[in-house]
This record gives sequence, structure tokens and C-alpha cells, in this order.
Amino acid sequence: MIFGALLALVSAFSFSVNFILVRRGFADAGATAAQGAFITVLLGVPFGLAAVLITGQLFNFGEISLNGYLLLAAAGIVHFGIGRYCNYRGIAAIGAPRAATIQAIAVPYSVVMAMVLLGERPTILMFVGIALILGSPALMIDRGNRSSPESGKPAVEMRMLEGYTFSLLASVGYGSSPILIRAALEDATGVAAVGTFIAYVGASAVLMATLALPAQRHLIGTINFRYMRLFGGAGFAVFFAQLLRFFALSIADVSVVNPLMRMIGVFTLILSYLVNRRLERITLGVVLGVLVSFAGSAMLVVAAADR
Repeated sequence: MIFGALLALVSAFSFSVNFILVRRGFADAGATAAQGAFITVLLGVPFGLAAVLITGQLFNFGEISLNGYLLLAAAGIVHFGIGRYCNYRGIAAIGAPRAATIQAIAVPYSVVMAMVLLGERPTILMFVGIALILGSPALMIDRGNRSSPESGKPAVEMRMLEGYTFSLLASVGYGSSPILIRAALEDATGVAAVGTFIAYVGASAVLMATLALPAQRHLIGTINFRYMRLFGGAGFAVFFAQLLRFFALSIADVSVVNPLMRMIGVFTLILSYLVNRRLERITLGVVLGVLVSFAGSAMLVVAAADR
């Protein structure tokens, strides 16, 4: 269980790198959420196949049942397709830190679903840790004017209704997929890379099918090298994060893994300060939020070690 918790933390950091690169893609390259989702999801297929070969899981496909394949494909569609698109829309509208903050709602959602559907029973210490992680984003909310330190002008146009709506929708997708993954991999061992690959194939198949729609046919033609540099890196970062998340969910409970994944918000804010400072403004509330969130994560790790 403790190893699964540590994998979740590393996964969260890799997700944050994806957030930072995606934010740059929207701000500097002028990409859209659809383009970002399309590039990063499709790149997950060759990355996934490489992971299967590197981990030696090429002959482990038979360990997953037909029902497991369906659950993993559904998880890919919900998380990589719907959730990622909504996440990118949220980031483009209100910025990475704010979007990550709103998506913390995925934690209580997934924990409740795990209790109802999978019979998991979080401990009191876990509930305290979850509460701290959920409460920490509130400390990071900046109600002031977000401006660029260099120019004093707004660094990003805030489309609040769009950003909050799509970030909430992303949290539903991100909160649902761990349940599907855990249900698919709970009785299988040594198939985390296979599961990641299957999920990406499922999501990619749906995305490719959408190209048949008249409104989507122009998508490929509008992708250029400026997008590929940033979203290619984001695609690798998010794939690596997903791979670690699959490994974590294959050996640890959803009630441990998913709350720890909320460290994405903390890591995103730290990286935003280091890399995207002209786009995001960091305040004293951020520092307090980091401390509270790390305290909650530490409680979860301790609780996982005692189980």
C-alpha cells in the first residue's frame, strides 16, 4: 500500500508538468483544447505500446478478462477523452492553478464511489488527510487581479463561467475513472502497462471516430509544429503520469491513490511560480495551501503504511 501511495505522488508531479506545458501551449502557441486533447491522447498509444514492451508485459494481455477490457476502455474514454478535454478547456479559460483547485472535488466523489461500489473503508486518519487536501485549495484562491509582473497588465483572459463549468466536468471524469480502473485490475497482477495501453486505445478510437463529424474534420489540418513541441512534451508527461497511476491503482485502494493525486494542485502552483510566473500569480495563500496539503498527504501515507 505504501508503494502505491508513493507512485501516486510521483504521478501527481508528472501530471503537473503536463499542466504547465499545456498552459504554455494555450498562451504562447494559441492552441485549442480540442487540439491539445487530440495530440496528447493519440500520442498515448505508441507510448503505451512502448511501456508494454519495456515492462515485459507483452504476454500479459490474457490476464485481463473481457469485462476488464471493457472497463479499461471506458476508463480511457471517460478520463482521457472527456475528462482531458474538459480539463484543457478549464485551463485555457481560468489558468492551471485555479483549474486544478476546482478539480479537487474529484477526491470526495471517487472516495464515496469506492465505498459504495468497491466496498473500501477509509480510516479516520485517511478522512482527516482527505479533509486537509480538500481544504488546502481554498487557501490558494486568489481573488485579486491576476496580472503579469513584467507589464502590470492581465496575463490571461479569465472566462470564469466556462472555466469553472469545464473544470467541474473534468473532476467528474477524473473521479469516475479510478473506480473503473480499480475494478478492472483488482484481480489482475502485472498488467498496469497493459491497462494503460488499452485505455489509451479506447479513448483514441473514439477521438478518431469524431473526425467523421463535419465540425471536427478540420482539426488535423490546423495542428502545427508550435503545438507539437509543447503538447508532445505534455503528452509524454501525462502518459507517464497515467502509467504510474495505473500501477498505483493496481496495488492500492482508490481512497488512498486519488486523494494523493490532488497534490497535482500543489505541484502545479509551485511549477507555475518557477516556469509560468508571467501567467500565474502566487500569493501567501499558496504557501499556506502547500503546507496544509502536504500535511494531508503525509497523513494518507502514514495511514496507508498502517493498513
